[in-house]
Amino acid sequence: MAHTVVGMAGHIDHGKTLLVKALTGTDTDRAPEEKARGITIELGFAFLGDDIALVDVPGHERFVKTMVAGVSAVDVALLVVAADDGIMPQSREHLDILDLLGVERGLIALNKIDLVEDEWLALMEDELRAFARGTFLQDAPIVRVSAQSGVGVDMLRAQLLDMTAATHARRSDAPFRLPVDRAFSVKGFGLVCTGTVVAGAIAEGAAVDVLPAGHAARVRSAQTHGRAVSAVTAGDRAAINLAGIELEEVQRGDVLVEAGLFAPTHMIDVRLRLLDSSPAALEQRTRVRLHVGTAEVLARVVLLDCDELLPGEQGLAQLRLEKPLCAAWGDRFVLRRYSPPLSIGGGSVLDPHPRKHRRADDAVCARLRALERDDVREAVEALLSTAEDRLWTQRQLAANLARSMREIDAILMDMQETQRVLLREAGGELVVLHAVVCSLWVERITDALTVFHQEHPLRAGLRRAELYQRSARYVQVELFDWVLDQMAQDKRVEISASSVRLCGHEIEFDDEQNALRQRVEEAVRTRDWPALQDAEGLARTLSISQRALDPVLGALQSLGVVVVLEGGLLLHVDIIVEARAVLERYLHEHEQITVSQYRDAMDCNRKCAVALLIHFDGAGFTQRQGDVRVLCAPNR
Repeated sequence: MAHTVVGMAGHIDHGKTLLVKALTGTDTDRAPEEKARGITIELGFAFLGDDIALVDVPGHERFVKTMVAGVSAVDVALLVVAADDGIMPQSREHLDILDLLGVERGLIALNKIDLVEDEWLALMEDELRAFARGTFLQDAPIVRVSAQSGVGVDMLRAQLLDMTAATHARRSDAPFRLPVDRAFSVKGFGLVCTGTVVAGAIAEGAAVDVLPAGHAARVRSAQTHGRAVSAVTAGDRAAINLAGIELEEVQRGDVLVEAGLFAPTHMIDVRLRLLDSSPAALEQRTRVRLHVGTAEVLARVVLLDCDELLPGEQGLAQLRLEKPLCAAWGDRFVLRRYSPPLSIGGGSVLDPHPRKHRRADDAVCARLRALERDDVREAVEALLSTAEDRLWTQRQLAANLARSMREIDAILMDMQETQRVLLREAGGELVVLHAVVCSLWVERITDALTVFHQEHPLRAGLRRAELYQRSARYVQVELFDWVLDQMAQDKRVEISASSVRLCGHEIEFDDEQNALRQRVEEAVRTRDWPALQDAEGLARTLSISQRALDPVLGALQSLGVVVVLEGGLLLHVDIIVEARAVLERYLHEHEQITVSQYRDAMDCNRKCAVALLIHFDGAGFTQRQGDVRVLCAPNR
């Protein structure tokens, strides 16, 4: 049998705590203030057999946020209604909260039956049926009990056992997460955190992160249902003794998670439902109290597909948080008014790490609707295919979707096989680029290069950094580099050390430029070494402006026709070839050469000899060793 968490719910003084004691023998009101006032203030816990944990929650309206924390991860709800009081405000609010949190199974305990007549009980049952209509409790058994006298308690216990037998095991293969509902210090042991393991498993000695603060800790020991165990797993009501962290560093609302995987967030995208009982419409930028797991933070609601949400309506929204929290895809949440506190709605998390959205963005809404489908493969597809500005890692997908690395790996491998994604390994994990996103940036980069070639026909290509600015300046550089490399593999672009160009692009000279080209080539094809010139001197010699010369000279450099030596000296490639041949012959005969020896071999001045040798060093033809040059090893 899977472990089952039963959440108690109901109005104050309807007998929840006494009923827990009747079922289990445990009094969950232990604090002196609770004893003195006769009400539950903090969460209480009791165990029924080996596999059932009961969570007793406060019924007073002032402690509803504590109640939400207590029922955030329950499998079965037990709504307690006192027969003499009937349905009261917190009966309604608690049922709304359980419904919003996605609880699907439950029982109704009609308590204190010894205080009323049978005819009244029949009327109360009819009222409860009407009250539960349209909720997960509409077909739930109604059990008549008296926690005080014990009448009906055995029947209620049997009903609970029958229901918990049908509890499905939670995902133990997912990353470990435990929302903390209590943190306290035990003498001789240190810090203990309690909560329900919503996913995964953790063993003694394992490392955990405490989010959102990001503290690191180690599991010293663990208990479940009051027994020491070597590991706790999904569905367990657990107490975890942590080492390496102090009590003041952990509080209710924190989440213990698998180390190195999850990250806190300041925004979440959600599907939001406003309760029929909400006293007013929900408007843009409304400040609310957000409950996720055991955490409560203040947030602003940004409605994405409407201007306001009326009671009973649903919509897509982004919740912008005033403090960070830890959330994952599919997590349920509750919204309460800022003041006075009242539960008004809730829903499920679609994207726990979104970008900030504009309202009425159709593409954003379409993406979020795709994330609503309860299928992790479709969620992976939706996240990857719409992430136009960033790459995803396998680890990020696992954290966002609260799934194991192994499951995400299998999904990605299937998607690669059907050519829907491209995969690379980096740092021991997979990095993912969706084929749709790759195609999008291939088109944009191609368009940017096409425009550039049209505007600058004399330039061989566009510098890589400039191409990034023109085509993809708002995306991850890593994404741009990946797409560009892919384009090179597919023979769509050619990438040199200095520039990128479309395959098939060639420099084109018009008639005037072609005439200037011939004059430039003639001027730099010279063996008159003292007369070598830089670009400025060449412009004077040819009696043209520097502005007219530079594009043609740049094109000739790109084509490899003109070489720029040290000091800006310009020389035709034909002369460079001759100079290299002279150098190569000398080195084959003598194995090394000095500047003076090369000057004499070339019959040039020392300045030109040094410039030529530096050029050949840079080309990897020769290597300087002190005052001499030798042939580089590959050329020997």
